[in-house]
Amino acid sequence: MKVKCIGNTGEILRPYEYSTLKEEMLGRFGATGFSTYGQLDIGKVYLVMGIIIFKTYQAYLIDDNDFISACPCQLFEIVDDKVNSNWHFRLIEQDENIYPFVQGVFGYYELCFDKKSYENLIVEKDEEYQQIYFKRKMELEKR
Repeated sequence: MKVKCIGNTGEILRPYEYSTLKEEMLGRFGATGFSTYGQLDIGKVYLVMGIIIFKTYQAYLIDDNDFISACPCQLFEIVDDKVNSNWHFRLIEQDENIYPFVQGVFGYYELCFDKKSYENLIVEKDEEYQQIYFKRKMELEKR
């Protein structure tokens, strides 16, 4: 699956909020109207490595210049809707540290079945988990 960035600010997300918010208020995406997603380049196409289902929105797992992040899907338009046939899905269990913030994960095997994968990849920026991510990305790009 490939997506093109159409926006990289919290202001772009405001129309998707459940109610009207002041610019300085945090919304359901965890962003204010002034927030920026500086790692995203408008117009750039990204390979989606996973979909993270948060409590209040869905995000695409992408990377730019080796910076891996989960960004709200509303910042993108889909340019290729084909999803890898090797992807998996897992609901997050109540006893996990990322619950209820994260509800489900859809993507490559390790992302779904290693219960520490999301946390170690996005929060801790663990090198081992990043290497797995980029290994899976290279495999996808060869297809």
